[in-house]
Amino acid sequence: MNDITIIFLTLNKVPEKWAKYHRQVLTEAIGDTPIITISKKPLDWGTNLIQKSEGHANIYRQILRGAKLAKTPYIAIAEDDTLYPKAHFITYRPPMDTFTYNMSRWGIFTWGEPTYFLKPSMANSSMIAPRDLTIEALEERFKKGVPDEKCGELGKEKVERGLGVTTRKISSFYTVDPVLCFSHDFAFDRLERTHRKRMWWIRVYDIPHWGKASDIVKKFV
Repeated sequence: MNDITIIFLTLNKVPEKWAKYHRQVLTEAIGDTPIITISKKPLDWGTNLIQKSEGHANIYRQILRGAKLAKTPYIAIAEDDTLYPKAHFITYRPPMDTFTYNMSRWGIFTWGEPTYFLKPSMANSSMIAPRDLTIEALEERFKKGVPDEKCGELGKEKVERGLGVTTRKISSFYTVDPVLCFSHDFAFDRLERTHRKRMWWIRVYDIPHWGKASDIVKKFV
């Protein structure tokens, strides 16, 4: 995977045992692919940048920092509450004018009965995009001014029209082994922190690659 750089984002709020497990899983998925880690506390992992702020707009400021530092034509976002199979990083590359998102996404709550639920939506944590396009789009956003409450995924028409910036192309792809996203007490989303978030309707207790929900949720809590 010499055409892509991983930009890993963390505020170092997740449990230490989870962070250790997450790093192991991500390292196995990406091998020796270049990685830029952006954290609140120093990390001895890849090229490490320190971030001082929080909030939705800050996520995109950090992506811009990482994209500018990357030297490959593509970047992939990795977040500290999402597990990635190798397939996510090798299956697809979009055209140079298009953002793309892996729609093979399953969610899991760290509270309640351990259950996976299908969540086929475009999320920042599953984005793979051309580096130059990412820089171009984010610089336009921040030049115009980005209210925290209006931030959202690159390429989403509703988000970009709301910000009054150029509407860019967007696409999706699918992998047999899915991306796995955790909802937890340390999230930005208030519904997650208060355990009021709802599962989507397609639910299972076991999925290929990740195994039983009851086993994997123990990695986090």
